[in-house]
Amino acid sequence: MAAADLDPAGLDPVHIMGICNWVTGNDASLQATTTADGIRVSFPSRRAAWTAVNALGRVGYTAAHASGERYTRDLVVTGWNADRLDSRLNALRTVMHGLADNPLVGATAAVRRFAMLPKAAATPAAANEILEETCQQLRDWTDARAGICVPFPPGRLPDDSAIAMRVRAASSCERVIGDLIDRHMRVAGHAVTEFAALRHRMNDRRAQRTAVRRAGVFFHLRPNSIAQDSAPLMNRSAPSATQDQAPGAQPSRPRRPRRGMAGEFPAPPGVTGPRGAGPAAGRPGPGGQDFPAARPGRHP
Repeated sequence: MAAADLDPAGLDPVHIMGICNWVTGNDASLQATTTADGIRVSFPSRRAAWTAVNALGRVGYTAAHASGERYTRDLVVTGWNADRLDSRLNALRTVMHGLADNPLVGATAAVRRFAMLPKAAATPAAANEILEETCQQLRDWTDARAGICVPFPPGRLPDDSAIAMRVRAASSCERVIGDLIDRHMRVAGHAVTEFAALRHRMNDRRAQRTAVRRAGVFFHLRPNSIAQDSAPLMNRSAPSATQDQAPGAQPSRPRRPRRGMAGEFPAPPGVTGPRGAGPAAGRPGPGGQDFPAARPGRHP
C-alpha cells in the first residue's frame, strides 16, 4: 500500500503496517486494505492477528478482530484512543528517564559480555556482534515497556486536536528514545574499544571499570544530564486525563536517577538480573529476565 493512500479518519496504513510487520517479522503475506470502518489487515495466522491487536492497542490505536470474531485472522483499526495514548505517553516518559538517568548501563553490559569471551575469541567482529545485540536488547526493552516504536511517525494526524497532540507527543518521545539509544551505543562502542586496549595492562575487572569510566568522561556524561535536557518534553508531552496543559505551563522538576535501575539492563551471558519494577517480557536471555532477548528476524 502506498504511503499516500491515507484513510480519511486520520489513519496512516504505512504506520499501522510497520507495527504489524514487527509482530510477524516482516511476513510478505500481510495485506492491508482501506474500508469504510478503517484499515483492515489480514494475517497469516490467528495468533499473529491476536498479537497485533494487543500491540496496536499499546501504541494507542483502537483495533479489534474483524466482525467481532475472536479467532479471525483479520483485524480492523478504526482510530486512536485517548486513554491508551495517555497510558503510552506515561510509559514512554518512564523509558526516557530510565535511559537518560543511567547513561552507562549499556556500556557496562557490553564490556562485561565482551570480557567473558575467551581472549582468542575477543575479536573486533565479536565486539561488533555484542554491540548489535545490546542495541537490539535496548530496543526490545523499550518496546516491552512502552509499546512498539516504529522508525517513522504516522503520516497523517487525526482531526481531533486533542488526540492529534497526543500522537505528536508520542512521536516526539520515540525520537528522543531513539537518540538516547544511539548515545548508549556510542558510549558502549567506545568503552569496548578502551577495554580491549586496557586488558593487556591490568586485570579484567579493573579494565572494565576503567573503560566504562573513561567512556563516560569522553562523552561528558553526568548523572541525570540527559534527563534535564529533555525534561521539558518529558513533562509537557502529554495532556492530563482531565484537561490539556497550558502552553506556558512550567515543567515539573526532573526526577532523580532511580536506584536499582541497572538491574533491568543487560547482564553478562548466563547471569539473571534481579526482577525489576517494570513488567517482564520476552524470554530470559543474555540480558537477564527483565531485559528481553533480541527477537530473530527483526534486526535493522
